Amino acid sequence: MGFWQNVVDECEYKGISRKELAFAGNFSVNTISSGLKRNGMPEADLALRIANALDVPLEKLLSMPPSNGTIDKSDYIEEKTLFKTYIPYIKKLEAMSQSTRKAIFTIIDSVDL
Repeated sequence: MGFWQNVVDECEYKGISRKELAFAGNFSVNTISSGLKRNGMPEADLALRIANALDVPLEKLLSMPPSNGTIDKSDYIEEKTLFKTYIPYIKKLEAMSQSTRKAIFTIIDSVDL
């Protein structure tokens, strides 16, 4: 997973289309597709505009699994897959009232695994 995949994942999480991101960051929508195909890094100014348009720290888009042996790359990919799977549920939870969320978390916490 590289910069461009992190951009796509962040767009998906925030419900932003590639076209909307391109407009907000003042770049061509084809830039994302090209970046994904090349799996390369954008110029620093473009990377910063994308991070600003997504309202995330640039470091988040640059993040890769640690190379110091603390986490296996396959574990990292599995975590990203799980995250993508649960995005719709997270969005539903965010839309609920605080008391409803608290009740749901109480139920989840009570489940014996």
